[in-house]
Amino acid sequence: MLYDTQQKTLFETKSLERDYFEVISNGYSFQDGIRLLDKIDWDFKDFTTQYLTHTFHSYPARFIPQIPLSFIKLFTKENETVLDPMCGCGTTLVEAFLNNRNSIGNDFNPLATLITKVKTTLINENEFRYFNKKLAVMKRYLDLDYRRVDERINNLPNRKVSKIFNRVVISKLESIRETLLEVKEEGHNDLFDFGRVALSSTIWSLVENGDGIDVDDIFLKKVKSMQNNLNKMAKIIKTIPEVIVICGDARKLDVKNDSIDLIVTSPPYVNALDYYRAHMYNMLWLGMDFDLFRKHEIGGHSHFIINRFRLLSEYLGDMLRSTIEMNRVLEKDKLCIIVVGNSSLEYELIESHKFFAEMGKKIGFEPIKTIFRNIDKTRKYTSADIGKIDDEYILVMQKVDDANVFADNDNFISDVVREQMVGFREQIKKNPGTSIRGRKPTNERLLKNVDKISEAIETIPEDIKIKRQ
Repeated sequence: MLYDTQQKTLFETKSLERDYFEVISNGYSFQDGIRLLDKIDWDFKDFTTQYLTHTFHSYPARFIPQIPLSFIKLFTKENETVLDPMCGCGTTLVEAFLNNRNSIGNDFNPLATLITKVKTTLINENEFRYFNKKLAVMKRYLDLDYRRVDERINNLPNRKVSKIFNRVVISKLESIRETLLEVKEEGHNDLFDFGRVALSSTIWSLVENGDGIDVDDIFLKKVKSMQNNLNKMAKIIKTIPEVIVICGDARKLDVKNDSIDLIVTSPPYVNALDYYRAHMYNMLWLGMDFDLFRKHEIGGHSHFIINRFRLLSEYLGDMLRSTIEMNRVLEKDKLCIIVVGNSSLEYELIESHKFFAEMGKKIGFEPIKTIFRNIDKTRKYTSADIGKIDDEYILVMQKVDDANVFADNDNFISDVVREQMVGFREQIKKNPGTSIRGRKPTNERLLKNVDKISEAIETIPEDIKIKRQ
């Protein structure tokens, strides 16, 4: 394969990476592939994790490409189909694309699906020449109606970071937006999406770095970098596999039964991060409804402030529905890979991979391996919340039977979540305060968690219901 050769040259100065890629590319039986999982160093310390279109856009808590790459190479063949039902910024789909596998990505976040689509869409040189000419004359829009700029200022979220977006910065962002709209009106839809991802990445940089005076230069540099990496990818890809990107709900996938050869996904961590907050300004400038995304976000930190254990019930219900859907679309005997880290609720450790494994057993999955890996905190996206997570687990499950239950069966979901929450309560009674960071709470404070979990158990039938728009 051409990509195999290209991958080796991409990492030619790193023999460890070259050896790893050669090993996973040899072709194995299913059982040999399973055994090989124990020989891979899943920490991937010092590996190159940002290359080609992976560099397009920062994204919180994304997993590194070597994780989906390993399973794609070991357990699928060319032209088979890989699914990521919570695809985020598209890491799984990019690796499937590079290795001539068809892929389907699904995410409720419209920004995530936009990034994923652009990362897996090749654009020819003629299109880029047109686009660069448009950008060369972009600054004619700088004399915008400042009443419109002031209106934009007045509609910014009430957060300290909004101060970055002064009249000069907003004027430049609006000039970029106007240019991209003109590109769309002239029928260049792929370029329009490409430019929107560059704009979103630029806004992300402003929010992260707190300085936006040179926003137009930042945008143009980002466009050039993205073009270069997409051109490199175009030289690698000779046969373009099918890519389907869906902005939809993982709890009710728009995917056919028994049509998927491999699932690799990294779901949200309960209580770790509000993705809508991380993406608020990007989505605002792209005209996306971040409030709708907030309402339906799985595991969002802003849900159930008074009793955080109700958030756990909601999360488990959402993830059980999603896992039932994964079972429905996956072919029998194929693998479902879930990558997730531990998180914390009210000083209690939430070992999500254990919940997933136990729930998976009830719906036709057999957990066959759990892989622990360390995360290099110096190289991942850091925030006050995600930065606390320095390890994660790769849960390997095989579909051995159909779930024989639908994801919208509220009674089944309630019963399974109740069983998990009761078991969790008993665990807390025996060993409270399993996730204490910083100042240690009093025993009295920890004992209140048992009562809160009991309260959450009583409201499970209400909390697990899918919220309606």
